Amino acid sequence: MKTVEVREVLKDLIVLRAIDRDIRYFESLWEIPEGITYNSYVLRTSEGSILFDTVKHNFSEEYVDALRRVVDLRDIKYVVIQHMEPDHSSSLKALSTLSDFRAEVLGHPLTAKLVKSLLGVDVKFRSVKDGEELRLGNIALKFLHTPWLHWPETIFTHIEEFGALMTCDAFGAYSIAPYTISDLTDLTTQYVKYMRKYFANIIGHYRDNVIKALDKLSTLNLKAELIAPSHGAVLLGANVVKEVLKLYRSWAEGVPEDKKVVILYTSMYGYNEEIIRKLLSTISRDNVDVRVFRFTSDHRDNVSDFLGEVIDAKVIVLATSTYDNSVFPITKYLLELLLSKSNVEKPIYLITTYGWNDAASRELKNILVKSKFKLSRELSVNSLLTETDLQKLDYMSREILTYLGVS
Repeated sequence: MKTVEVREVLKDLIVLRAIDRDIRYFESLWEIPEGITYNSYVLRTSEGSILFDTVKHNFSEEYVDALRRVVDLRDIKYVVIQHMEPDHSSSLKALSTLSDFRAEVLGHPLTAKLVKSLLGVDVKFRSVKDGEELRLGNIALKFLHTPWLHWPETIFTHIEEFGALMTCDAFGAYSIAPYTISDLTDLTTQYVKYMRKYFANIIGHYRDNVIKALDKLSTLNLKAELIAPSHGAVLLGANVVKEVLKLYRSWAEGVPEDKKVVILYTSMYGYNEEIIRKLLSTISRDNVDVRVFRFTSDHRDNVSDFLGEVIDAKVIVLATSTYDNSVFPITKYLLELLLSKSNVEKPIYLITTYGWNDAASRELKNILVKSKFKLSRELSVNSLLTETDLQKLDYMSREILTYLGVS
């Protein structure tokens, strides 16, 4: 059953959340067993209402019904489309066919073309400039161009009276979370992993633009006590907002958690699995946070989870093998994603196994030397571990612990 929840965030600010528990692959790519929400917001003013974004088209019927329960469609003066990706804009098509929907659509100058090409509808559209202000009754809006978060036409909207930032994809998260997060402990212990994973999957490629947007917000010194993204929970309270902005900057800059190690390995016949087992026997400590992602004949971890964890790792261990005189294909794919989403300066320890030709080692080193990652140490094993290999592996393990500051 398709559900669109209606919740009051603040007096006169309502969130409509389309709950998607059935989705398996977000953007047909990222595994999200935790599900996701698509959020749209209604802001009531003394002279009419403003709608911020819509929801994914397969919820359009339920969305329109929910919207009618919140507001008379004739009372909606503006629809602010902050990002044209269809999970946020496509229910505009259903709205545009209704006789009692007469709102003007506002957005980035590029949005007008995308409304036509993506939705195939004609709407009354007006582009907004960066820094442009709009007043409707007792409410003042300020539009901020924030390109490449994560399309070129993305904008934020600031509502001065509420200290609210409407941000669409930015600061969003996977999961069917509570509709608001207002407690720092809940944010940092429960919710942050879904934000980090979403950031790594969707926003991470544009980390330089994230930093530019954060710098812009800092320069403008806007009152910020609420962030309303189009996925996940509304983030409430000045302390929560401050922490979220800090987290986004740290992820964009690649700031690592102090003692976090992410291990990624593939193993066709158990050779790499045995090597990683021995490595773990040395580096596994109570004060070391080790996350292992494996791709074997009987198990595959989620690519989306790997990216979500590796983004703030202090050390990365990559173990794989030669395949078709090249790098094992899954490893090559994951490394390509890693370089796209989180190419920052941090150490990588490389382990390769081979039968007759260690092509994987040569190819991976050629890839890594062109990246920002630092190849700290390599171990190349001709299938079975020798005594010399075991000594090198022990040295690698202890070097990792030393780098982490663990004795």
